[in-house]
Amino acid sequence: MRPYVGRAGCGRLARLLIALIGFCATAVAASSLQANGGHDHAAATVATVANVASRVEAASETFELVGIVRGDAMIVFLDRFADNAPVIQATIDVTGDGSTVRAELLPDGSFLLRPPWLERTGRIDLVFAIAAGEDSDLLIGTLELPGDDAESEAAEASTMAGFAGSPLAWAMGAVLLLVGVAIGRSLAPRGTGHRRQSPAAMSSPAALGGEPASRRERGAGRRRHVGAAIVLAFLGAGASLGAAQAHGDEDHGAAGGGPAAVSPSAGAADSPRRLADGSLFVPKPTQRLLAVRTEPAHVQTASRTNSISGRVIPDPSAGGRVQAAQGGRVEPTEGGLPVVGQQVAKGQPLATVEPVITTLERGGLREQLAQIDSDVAIAEQRVARLSQLRGSVPQREIDEARRELEGLQQRRRALAPALAEREVVRASASGVISVANVVTGQLIDGGEILFEIVDPTKLWVEAVAYDPATVVDIREAVATTADGETLPLDLVGRSLTLRQQAVPVLFRVARQSGTLKVGTPVTVILQSAATGTGIVLPTASVVGTANGEHVVFEHVSAERFLVRPVRVHPLDGERLFVVAGIDESARIVTQGAELLSQIR
Repeated sequence: MRPYVGRAGCGRLARLLIALIGFCATAVAASSLQANGGHDHAAATVATVANVASRVEAASETFELVGIVRGDAMIVFLDRFADNAPVIQATIDVTGDGSTVRAELLPDGSFLLRPPWLERTGRIDLVFAIAAGEDSDLLIGTLELPGDDAESEAAEASTMAGFAGSPLAWAMGAVLLLVGVAIGRSLAPRGTGHRRQSPAAMSSPAALGGEPASRRERGAGRRRHVGAAIVLAFLGAGASLGAAQAHGDEDHGAAGGGPAAVSPSAGAADSPRRLADGSLFVPKPTQRLLAVRTEPAHVQTASRTNSISGRVIPDPSAGGRVQAAQGGRVEPTEGGLPVVGQQVAKGQPLATVEPVITTLERGGLREQLAQIDSDVAIAEQRVARLSQLRGSVPQREIDEARRELEGLQQRRRALAPALAEREVVRASASGVISVANVVTGQLIDGGEILFEIVDPTKLWVEAVAYDPATVVDIREAVATTADGETLPLDLVGRSLTLRQQAVPVLFRVARQSGTLKVGTPVTVILQSAATGTGIVLPTASVVGTANGEHVVFEHVSAERFLVRPVRVHPLDGERLFVVAGIDESARIVTQGAELLSQIR
């Protein structure tokens, strides 16, 4: 019976070991839950939004105030409620916990407070007495100051999460698993050999070492159960460490993938971010940096608009083209060839064209000149002889001889310049050289365009309308360029002939622009006599998204913005007509919307 007592002791030892391992597994699991803060994943979003420095918000119809705790001080930001413009010339008296402190103006336009009640913890009701010029107001807000217990719990949770996330935790889990398997195998029943025995010998007490068969089988089964239980216990410990690792890898504090949670009073997470619901958290310091401005939405009645495409062209009566009447070689004038951007006056010499004559043509001209010279000499001798015989010959013959001589001389004068005379090319209009197609020594053909002159003060816009109804009743028209410049237009006329199934429409640019160039594509916005009702906003308040949607940002609270999809129509190039998507009186961002759309 002595061996049986040893196996019983081994069983008690195994049970003790199982209890110890179970306790360790429970402790690890509890530690992982504590590191997780004792909350589920559904509450993580709320913790992420709230994980900023302690702050107080208060607003009225005139002012909007945010106070942010920084150590033993509070930084106060005061803005106008309607347009979010900073208020820097103001007096702010803050009353809380029975004491009143006046804020000190800082160089950046914010206000500094060092009140004694920042040293306490818990909930504090504050009253802000504001006087800014002719405006004054009382704002009431509540400040929550976390205690030391909250900070210590956050630090402990961060430490446990760091330990669970370390490779050492995984190594401990693997070692515990291997030890459990080894103990289980050591307690498993060992075989008695491969020799076959008769049933009688196997059931005899001598063959069983003096033990009954049933008792030996119960001991072997007990050892198998004990080994399996130990293995399961170690597996549970490893799983607990794995769970701790899983929770340690999660981020319950910083939004946007921050490494770990920070104390609510630390202020390290005060950075702009996009929240889980798609809204934006933008702290007041960031709003000041981005110069975010808002405007209350108001429903207005405005003219309906249509948009057509066009391009800038020169005024046909102001500009012009410079062409050569004959071909030849281009030579500069005394002042040189004009360059692009040079101001010229009408009739000003721009270049000369020297005729280019081939050798055969030059020989033919010289032959003609020689023949004419010979005829001129004969005609001169005949005129001289007849003049000496005046009175004996009819006067008619003398006059005919003189007319023949004059005709030969005119023919010579007409042919002589063909060998050496140059054509002077002059400016056809006053303006600026916009195109120069020649260089010195270039050979040109007759009628080739050498220069184009544009008067920058007289430009037109040529547009095409594929729907003739859009250009029937035009009240006003403006042109917008790709860089946002807006130009008022005056209607010149509409064509009665379709060009590629579209109606050409001409407009005159009513205001001079120093940046507008000929050929610039523009969008012509036509206002008709029909009107509609909607919200009018500046063009800068609407931002295009990657999926082609138009959105605006609504300022719903001091540091929170909502993205609102809208349907818009252009109004006059500088404003848009919002027909759906936002409600009246909503504060819409009119400046800085493009920068807000970049926040992730």
